[in-house]
Amino acid sequence: MRVGILAGSAVLIAVTVVGAPSPASAEEAAPVTETAYIFNSLSFLMHGFLVMWMAAGFTMLEAGLVRTKNVATICLKNIALFSIAGILYYLVGYNLMYTGVDGGVFGTFA
Repeated sequence: MRVGILAGSAVLIAVTVVGAPSPASAEEAAPVTETAYIFNSLSFLMHGFLVMWMAAGFTMLEAGLVRTKNVATICLKNIALFSIAGILYYLVGYNLMYTGVDGGVFGTFA
């Protein structure tokens, strides 16, 4: 049984390596780069949306764990932390993420 699984795995790896496409020429590289940028940006937006919902969930969790008189303070703390993180991303993170973009305060290490 194990020999069959190992043999099947070896055949699958061999087919993958032999059937791999050749490297793209310079003419084909531009659409691939643009497509990668589009999908990276879409992924960034979707995951950012999920992080915003996660922050709201943590706010509700923390508000449920404290006394009633402290709920407003906890909510204000979470909103302030999320706002500070957004501003710092605007100033630093975007330029580190997209190194080819001009402008900004910090970034462009590459």
